[in-house]
Amino acid sequence: MRYTRHIGLRLAILLLFGGISTVSHAKIVFHSKRNGDTNYQIYVMEDNGSNVRRITSPGFYDRAARWFPDGKRIVFERDWSQGNGAIFNTEFYLVDANGRKERNFMENHPTDTFPVPSPDGKQIVFVSNRAGHRDLHTYHLESGQLKQLTDHGSVNRPDWSPDGRKIVYEYVSPEGEENIWIMNADGSGQRRFGARHKKGLLLRRRGPRWSPSGKYIMYNEDEWLGDGNLLNLANWVQLKESLVVQSVHTGVRTVHRFRLKDYVLGGCWMGNDRTLLLQIKKDWESLTANFEIYRYDLVSRRLTNLTNHPGVDHGSHWIRGTLAVFPAGKLSILWGQLKQVD
Repeated sequence: MRYTRHIGLRLAILLLFGGISTVSHAKIVFHSKRNGDTNYQIYVMEDNGSNVRRITSPGFYDRAARWFPDGKRIVFERDWSQGNGAIFNTEFYLVDANGRKERNFMENHPTDTFPVPSPDGKQIVFVSNRAGHRDLHTYHLESGQLKQLTDHGSVNRPDWSPDGRKIVYEYVSPEGEENIWIMNADGSGQRRFGARHKKGLLLRRRGPRWSPSGKYIMYNEDEWLGDGNLLNLANWVQLKESLVVQSVHTGVRTVHRFRLKDYVLGGCWMGNDRTLLLQIKKDWESLTANFEIYRYDLVSRRLTNLTNHPGVDHGSHWIRGTLAVFPAGKLSILWGQLKQVD
């Protein structure tokens, strides 16, 4: 009995002070056409690109998947128009991480898109023109309450701050300036985050994602040179494609550039402020090249290819594993401590 109590006490201490990690492995969710048809389905895989498995059914057009913070559920959009942008018709669905218990959970408008769960898992922010123009809305999962956050239209791709107090998003101004904006989670305090474009230079900024610490926001930036008319891109020439990591508090930017023909589109953070998942098309001029998923280290600037498939792999999102395990290299030490008897 004394030995059992001793083990229980040491286990409690280890759990309390972090001796046992709650991280087993992480998983990536993404959408892909690798099933062989023209529709996207939702897939999951391990951090290294292994164990790829489909979790939604063929025949549907599913994309824009995001993990819930608990790692047990995934939200995604199902496009009943099969990708026909002229007849947009989507609904949001929840599915368990193993692909079971798929269900629609809210009364959707045909234009609802980009669902993103809040850090506490209680709300979803999304884009919709249910009010007549493309704005941000939130939906409370327990109460069913809907709230419109913006009323100026032309918004896209929202993301929550880690503390759930703010939302970052894309906004295209009436003049055609495509930039990153931030607001409070209730819709107040809307402000520009990226600097204005310079005369004759267009900077199109897209796909903002908040870092896990809340200190940085990363986004894609296209640089164009033209005649100053932002609404007429036909008169502009693209110069370069960059990935920008910008400090939320100081505004200091770190610019990451890739090969000239690399097309970097979207991404997410991987649990720290150093590692990203990116979707990259290695040759945007090639008719046969397609998007693959890469891991990118911001310090070493090293790219690691995680997928290599003729089907387009896109829209990746990362979540920590949820199984409790002992940290690598510490198992024997911990068990040695547990077996000691006073």
